[in-house]
Formats: sequence, C-alpha cells, structure tokens
Amino acid sequence: MERKEGKVVVPGDFIGTAEEYVADHGTYVENEKIYAAIFGEAKEERKVLSVNQRRALRLLGVGAVVVGTIENIVEPIALVNIESGSDVRESRFGESTDYAVLHASMIKKGYVKNVRDEYKIGDIIRAKIVDVRNGELRLATDSDELGAIKAFCAKCRHPMKLEGGLLKCEGCGWKDNRKIAKDYRKADVKTRW
Repeated sequence: MERKEGKVVVPGDFIGTAEEYVADHGTYVENEKIYAAIFGEAKEERKVLSVNQRRALRLLGVGAVVVGTIENIVEPIALVNIESGSDVRESRFGESTDYAVLHASMIKKGYVKNVRDEYKIGDIIRAKIVDVRNGELRLATDSDELGAIKAFCAKCRHPMKLEGGLLKCEGCGWKDNRKIAKDYRKADVKTRW
C-alpha cells in the first residue's frame, strides 16, 4: 500500500495493487489496481486492504463543515449524501437525515444558473451547513476552502486533475470546469464539527 495506512481516503483513491493485496470491504478492483470505494480510513492487515468508516455519531448543525458526494442534480438543487462517517446521521434537532440540499445560489459568489455548470454527479465536495429547515440540511460552498475536493470525468468517470485553472481527466483528457476548493485533491479529508 502506498503509505495510505491510517490515512483518510475518498472514493477513487488508489490504495494498492491486486498483485500484492486482496481487496476487501470498502474497496474495488479495476485493471489490477485497488481503489477506495467509500470515504473512510484505509487499513492493511495480513495483505488484505479495506476502507473503514468512522462510527462516531456526530451532531450536525448550522456552521458545521461536512464532506459529501453529489448524488443527484435536479435544477436548481443538488442532493448531497453527507459522509459523516456514521450510519445514522442526526441534525442537532434530533431528526434523522442522510441527505442535504445545495441550491445553485449557494455554490459560489456571483450568479450560477445551473448546478451542472459547477458540479457533476459523483463529485466529492466540502460544504458548510448554513440552515436546517424541517429536518433538511441546506449547504453552501461559496468560500475558497469549500467546493469540490475530488471530481470525476463526466465522460469516463476517471479522476480529474487541476491543470492551468481547469480540470483535466486523467483517463480521456476531457477538460471541464468545477467550483473547487483551494486544496483540491490535496485535501486531508476531515470534517470539522
């Protein structure tokens, strides 16, 4: 394993090769390489690689910074699955919640017409909870430290790297724009509660 032991990984992070290790919970194999399938902590034990999510319950409330995956986009909102590291997520009002909503107007400063212009399904974002209404978490990514921390190509689903202000697919070379965090792909993916 490329020194990922104990490190927090996000879906799509390379963690080892199928020649050296056996893929286990929270991983997948593609072209003899083992990747993280979930957000969590990479573990290697007896030549078996796994990714485990933290299990501590967190109380989510206004001001909390969370990491999540864009699950669906229905203009003008994106549905975000919060990756709090817990099977049960609770707002500070005690209501169960798995998803949060990101409205186009809260993506960045300035006018955003469509969510799809800034994020794609599968992108992993860091966002701040700005409101809780009727048990629904509402997010914003309108500051420099918030936004996509890992993005995937809309054409071939390979990770995208930052090149000259644009994102470029590592697989097919497709170029695209996203609202990215200032530490895109360098982020130590931790949430602040």
